[in-house]
Amino acid sequence: MKPEKLILSAFGSYAGRTKIDFTAQTGGLFLITGDTGAGKTTIFDAITFALFGQASGDSRTPEMLRSKYAASETPTEVELVFQYAGKQYTVRR
Repeated sequence: MKPEKLILSAFGSYAGRTKIDFTAQTGGLFLITGDTGAGKTTIFDAITFALFGQASGDSRTPEMLRSKYAASETPTEVELVFQYAGKQYTVRR
């Protein structure tokens, strides 16, 4: 499975709509880096939530994934576009 695009809305530490383009890299690697609290784990949580409906760790429930920073009218959504076995898939939760 090769992730191509991840869109988060009111998810984890991301209050608004955020798009991560995994294809915007060189050399075949995409580095997820940042200070403590920058939202790195949230990216893995979002990918895992899109695929399996749960967070990447046992300590977080799906109800805990809504951003506490988001406006009440902002929907909590995750969209993952990925390639697997030469086909492109889109998952939206």
